[in-house]
Amino acid sequence: MWYYCWPHSVYHLTRWFPRNNRVKIRVVVMLFTLSLLFPQFFVLSLRHSTRFCQQPLFHMLIVSIVFSFIMIGFSFLFTIMDPVPKEVKVAFHVFGGIASLFGVIYTILSSLAGNCKLYSAELYYLSLAIAIMCMLTTAFFLLMMPFWLLNYFRKNSVLDYRNRTGLCYEPVDCCSCMWHI
Repeated sequence: MWYYCWPHSVYHLTRWFPRNNRVKIRVVVMLFTLSLLFPQFFVLSLRHSTRFCQQPLFHMLIVSIVFSFIMIGFSFLFTIMDPVPKEVKVAFHVFGGIASLFGVIYTILSSLAGNCKLYSAELYYLSLAIAIMCMLTTAFFLLMMPFWLLNYFRKNSVLDYRNRTGLCYEPVDCCSCMWHI
């Protein structure tokens, strides 16, 4: 879910800035997003990362790099496109479902790979960090899901800016990005 949460956050971050002054934030966000690849390629380039490990962490790292490239692509699209076409949104949500499944699998494999830190510590700790980020973002989305569903089926029951009402109007008055998917 980490790979889904980052572009989603980038989308809302760039929308906080005025349309005519988004160039700087786009550059900063994209440089930071590209820097997320550095630790993965660093661990991939280490010779002892391919050593035997009971769980396929090395293969999961390669899949993680592929997901990271897709994440960078969506982040780039969301910073540039305004408005975002429906087809891109649908593709993004499908990617989010696949990324969620991948995060669960990655977490399970990382939790079962305790002995891998003896043979390839960097790979193990990077896998553990990615698994923790995936589970934190999954927990956030699971926590927010009932509110999103309630607001979807009963329009403006959770948050109605026009009438300044709703179950959660006061808590999110200054952070509306959490409620929009």
